[in-house]
Order: sequence, then C-alpha cells, then structure tokens
Amino acid sequence: MTQERLLSPKQLSEIVGLSPAQIRALMNTGKLEFVEISSKTKMLTMSGWERFQKNATKVSGAEGSAAN
Repeated sequence: MTQERLLSPKQLSEIVGLSPAQIRALMNTGKLEFVEISSKTKMLTMSGWERFQKNATKVSGAEGSAAN
C-alpha cells in the first residue's frame, strides 16, 4: 500500500498557484477535502486537489454552442 504525501495549505497553494487563503476557503466550504490531524492542523493531498478540479471543471456542451 502506497501512502500519499500530505501537504499543508501553503505547500499546495505553491504547487497549484493559488493563495493559502484561497485553499483554506475551499476547505472551509467543503469543496476541497482534507485530513484533520488535530483541531488546528489540516493537511491535503494532490489526489484531493485533482478530484476538486475534476468536479469543479465545467465543460460546455451542445446547448452552450447553440446559444452562440
């Protein structure tokens, strides 16, 4: 079993190009999953970020192009 590296909000923000505050906001709204180590320490994974991206990405379909 392979364990995934845990990242702090600051570390993830540096990797994905968002601010730590934006990462924390996504965590607080439940859009970005995290592992709660303690009441003050929350860590993230790249697979969690990838799931967020997949769920948050909107693809325009035939309906969108018909309106043009």
